[in-house]
Amino acid sequence: MRRILKAAILGSTGLVGIEYVRMLSQHPYIKPAYLAGKGSVGKPYGEVVRWQTIGQVPKEVADMEVKPTDPKLMDDVDIVFSPLPQGAAGPIEEQFAKEGFPVISNSPDHRFDPDVPMLIPELNSHTISLIDEQRKKRDWKGFIVTTPLCTAQGAAIPLAPIFMNFKMTGAYITTIQSLSGAGYPGIPSLDVVDNILPLGDKYDAKTIKEITRILSEVKRNVNDPPLEEVALDATTHRIATVHGHYEVSYVTFKEDVNVEKIRETLENFRGEPQDLKLPTAPEKPIIVRNEDTRPQVYFDRWAGDPPGMSVVVGRLKQISNRTIRMVSLIHNTIRGAAGGGILTAELLIAKGYIE
Repeated sequence: MRRILKAAILGSTGLVGIEYVRMLSQHPYIKPAYLAGKGSVGKPYGEVVRWQTIGQVPKEVADMEVKPTDPKLMDDVDIVFSPLPQGAAGPIEEQFAKEGFPVISNSPDHRFDPDVPMLIPELNSHTISLIDEQRKKRDWKGFIVTTPLCTAQGAAIPLAPIFMNFKMTGAYITTIQSLSGAGYPGIPSLDVVDNILPLGDKYDAKTIKEITRILSEVKRNVNDPPLEEVALDATTHRIATVHGHYEVSYVTFKEDVNVEKIRETLENFRGEPQDLKLPTAPEKPIIVRNEDTRPQVYFDRWAGDPPGMSVVVGRLKQISNRTIRMVSLIHNTIRGAAGGGILTAELLIAKGYIE
């Protein structure tokens, strides 16, 4: 019988933090044991958290005291999950790694450190080996592993099997993103109600930079030049939906393609988490909808088992012999953040990096 691993959740009262708490409370062998938060230390978690997700605050954590973000107070913790904001996360995560903790980070602060994996477990699980280099180089007992930007995941997960199996030359992506992607309290209502809010060139570039790294690390089944010859671009926006990032991609190819072959490739895609039958791995990481009105944010953001862990793809269309269109939908705080972090932890456990 597998022993129960105790998890610390940093920023446990934030929008991603509460999803970690909710999902880990139902997990077979990783349980929330230390809830860290700012401004609510010493108070019961159930009293201070704004539970903005499905269900209720789990009974087993409602009376747990919110504690400081201090590794010296976490003697019996096995894993640290860090959905802390950019800037604050970096030095705190390094402190935990130096003290010997495995840190799963949703923050951008270490995503492009050359010795830190940026993982989507179905796509580039082999990059876990960077942990060995990281520990040796930094003389750490612990380590840091990151997950990509939720927006990048929403595009990269369906683009990767296409890039793996076809001679792709480009992808032009438009995103329509939910308010929860900005955290709580998020965007002032007068900025976004009756409006579409462009996220700007810097966010566009960040999205493409992360998609590029992920695609560069997937193993391909076609003989084709490297990713540098693939043209990628994104235009990103925020709208007044609560959860779910909706992304439209026009994908171009070097050779004629058949959209039905693309559909079949997406439907059949599986990764190592599915082979290992990890608890948070959905049977289908990509669910393809054939109706021309799906996916829809309201109906499809919770797709998969566990709920919210599958990316839904639809509106597949042959634009020309060498261009297809597809729409993808990701639950940004589940698959794009907490759920992706938990799946990463499960893979690290399966590979022996967390004992």
